[in-house]
Amino acid sequence: MSSPTRKKVVDLSHQLAPTGLSYCAGHPTFTSEPVMSLVGDGSNVSRLTLGSHTGTHLDAPSHFIEGAATISDVDLSSLVAPAVVVDVRRKEFHGTITWDDIAPRAEELNPDVALLLCTGWSQHWGREEYMKSPHLSKEAAQKILERGVRVVGIDVFSVDADCREESGETNAVHRLLLGNGVLIVENLTNVEALLDGSAYTVSLLPLNLEGCDGSPIRAVAWCGGCN
Repeated sequence: MSSPTRKKVVDLSHQLAPTGLSYCAGHPTFTSEPVMSLVGDGSNVSRLTLGSHTGTHLDAPSHFIEGAATISDVDLSSLVAPAVVVDVRRKEFHGTITWDDIAPRAEELNPDVALLLCTGWSQHWGREEYMKSPHLSKEAAQKILERGVRVVGIDVFSVDADCREESGETNAVHRLLLGNGVLIVENLTNVEALLDGSAYTVSLLPLNLEGCDGSPIRAVAWCGGCN
């Protein structure tokens, strides 16, 4: 009897560790400490502290929109989907991802896919350069919205040019997408591995946190026909 074909699974999540992470200013840092041990208690148990937007994470609409859906309300069907991966690795520090960058794949965009933007910026994770990442233009976000996409992922700390929570046009892309029910995944890594021309499915599922504005996730992709 032949062995079943194994899926090629790609980990798209940054590892959470006490050091070497990148954070938006003011966000909680990650800690992990033992509170029970095998020797003393019969099992190992750790206490974790982290923010709802620590590491690779999902933004719920309530992150920026008052009274909008929380992480426990989101439609999980949009978070397990075929991936459309757009290569925008040529962007420089603080570069803008425009609709012209995405337009060649426009015919593939619809409510049934997850759009992933590959900037290659995860190579700077944990360093000062990471916070100088490219960002999505509001015009491009509007075009994505018009094509019915329900989830947008990116391998930088924010789809916007910064992560300050201020009024006006600051975080305009967050407000546009989340305000129309489009979920946002940030701090992806290893997205370059999905640029080999194969057809990948992604899973971007959050923890089931009641009433929360976001959640760390274990983002993965797989290709059933890849070796």
